[in-house]
Amino acid sequence: MLFDHLVFCIWGLFEICNLEFGISFVPRTPKNVVLHESIEKLTRLQTSSILLVRKAPQGISQNRGRLGIFPASFNPPTRAHLALIRKARRLCHLDEVLVLLDAQAMDKKIIGTDLEDRVIMLKRLFQKDPKVSIGISNRGLFVEKMVPLRKVYPSPISFTFIVGFDTILRVLDRRYYKNLKKSLDKLFKESHFLVGNRDERDQETYESFFQHSDNEKYKKGISFLVLPKEFSSISSSLVRDRLREGKPVRKLVPFPVLRFIEETGLYTGRYQRGEI
Repeated sequence: MLFDHLVFCIWGLFEICNLEFGISFVPRTPKNVVLHESIEKLTRLQTSSILLVRKAPQGISQNRGRLGIFPASFNPPTRAHLALIRKARRLCHLDEVLVLLDAQAMDKKIIGTDLEDRVIMLKRLFQKDPKVSIGISNRGLFVEKMVPLRKVYPSPISFTFIVGFDTILRVLDRRYYKNLKKSLDKLFKESHFLVGNRDERDQETYESFFQHSDNEKYKKGISFLVLPKEFSSISSSLVRDRLREGKPVRKLVPFPVLRFIEETGLYTGRYQRGEI
């Protein structure tokens, strides 16, 4: 019987194997089947769980330090994602960053490609970074991520969630909670949020949002991170749209991601199996 808040740790297999991944209709190699079945198992679980596919070689040790957690769809990873991570590291003196793929977003369907392709892109992007771990979460709500996260990164390791502006608004939205106060009190007691803005209007919207008494008490647990305009205007949906239209995306995605997209035809309707 599966136990609650199961955390899958299979990074050893990833580090020693040169895996080939494909989308559902592409035949999978025996090595690839291990990852695919692990992801399928994760998404079927009824409890909040995390599949850890890469552990940072030089990340947090001895159960102390500062962890940055960046949950997103990474569909695909963009230069804005990378800029957020780099700036968050400098501002918060992070000892490790956990890039956390969301198998289930809070309020939107994930389209474009499957989790396996996104794992490949993230593995390629961070393969030389000794302080980045990669995981997959089967829950969109941040408060539900906390228990399995603490299984891997126990207290007193500090948590800083790195998020976009739209995400912090969803985190504070009462529609997602049975008990807003109880859920947010627990979340903000154990974590801090670092928010990357998209444009100049975000700060005004943010200030207006905290005029509501329900939200005001959480304001001190949130900091802003201002990205240069060259990054703040980039989104994964923009990249997918341009690829479908046959337009270049060289300035929008990091080179390892661009190379994978060019090799596989990802998001263009001409997909072929990619290799890690």
